[in-house]
Amino acid sequence: MPRGPVKALIWAAGAAAAAATVSPAQAVTGQQLLRQCEALERGATVSGETVRLPKGQDAASCWVYMAAVQDFAATVEEEGGPSLIGSCVPSETTRLEIVRAFTKYARAHPDDLDLRASALLVPALLRAFPCPDR
Repeated sequence: MPRGPVKALIWAAGAAAAAATVSPAQAVTGQQLLRQCEALERGATVSGETVRLPKGQDAASCWVYMAAVQDFAATVEEEGGPSLIGSCVPSETTRLEIVRAFTKYARAHPDDLDLRASALLVPALLRAFPCPDR
């Protein structure tokens, strides 16, 4: 199974595929994804396990992008080990929690917002969902 930089490359390829639903010509920047996810945070309503998205493309774009992130975050090489992107996101983590982890990290690192969104997502998830020492 791939390790280190190869894992990051695999993850980035998947994130780029997800980003294609948002912008077919170029990768989504951290600034763009932050704007989209802030729209989601402002307008999403939660009732039990149901999340109602606000109207508008920004919130929907964040939701779709984060679906791919959530899938990669759940993909592990071995049971109980880190995900392919290196973090240990618990299986019960909601997509909104992943969105909040990203927006918190992105707001704290404004100098990095011109980078690809995936360059902020990986460290955001590592910080929010670190792996326990084995």
